[in-house]
Amino acid sequence: MAIEKVLIANNTSIIQDEVLAHRLGLVPIRVDPRLFDYLSENDQPNEKNTIVFKLHVQCKRGSPRITVKSDALKWLPNGSELVKETRNAASDSSSKPETYTYFGCSQETIPEFVKNPIIPKYPDIIIAKLGPGQEIEPEAHAAKGIGKTHAKWSPVATAWYRMLPEVVLLEDIEDDLAEELKSKCPVNVFDIEDLGKGRRRATVARPRACTLCRECIRGDDWEKRVALHRVKDHFIFTIESTGALPPEVLFTEAVKILEDECERVITELS
Repeated sequence: MAIEKVLIANNTSIIQDEVLAHRLGLVPIRVDPRLFDYLSENDQPNEKNTIVFKLHVQCKRGSPRITVKSDALKWLPNGSELVKETRNAASDSSSKPETYTYFGCSQETIPEFVKNPIIPKYPDIIIAKLGPGQEIEPEAHAAKGIGKTHAKWSPVATAWYRMLPEVVLLEDIEDDLAEELKSKCPVNVFDIEDLGKGRRRATVARPRACTLCRECIRGDDWEKRVALHRVKDHFIFTIESTGALPPEVLFTEAVKILEDECERVITELS
């Protein structure tokens, strides 16, 4: 879920409307997108496909400049509060004014949101800075999408892989040489084992932490004592999340998508 539409009710800051909307669109939202439906062009925004936030901050005259952060975004579980402007206004004042969403019920009544209200994942993202007398009042509508359409819908921040490092001691490294080897490594791959009677021996304690910086084999004869390799059939994947979903959920969902694509290819080939 990411903010897709921003309705500007008031903006007297130095930030242009489109820049403000772009900054709001990149704010991660703490909500499971699997609980919502996709919003197509022919669908009406409702409680199942849209999340509405309100932002209203004013810097009074004579006050110091203020910084507007993402924690100022307030969730509107009942939908939009902005009334649509109609040319032919109804004469019946008792009729409910038409807004930009059509919520059949409050999102607060949905069990998943009773104890976990929808808020920005990080409260300290800077959205704007206001000077004395300036004010911003946008209403933001979030919808479900995919990262292929825009990066703001990608729940993955960074993903990469590396081969498993393998550190092998070609001979027993003891006493002063063991201490020297341990001090060489900047990521503490090696440790010292106490053999008793004042003897100490170097061991490979944390091989996964090795970055293959080669510091441990620099110097005289160290290449004869330590060998560094990469295990060619063992990969370590690292996934960083933007915060909308935990990394373990991202991995399982990615595997499901890959499985569906493989089944589709098999079906087309058969």
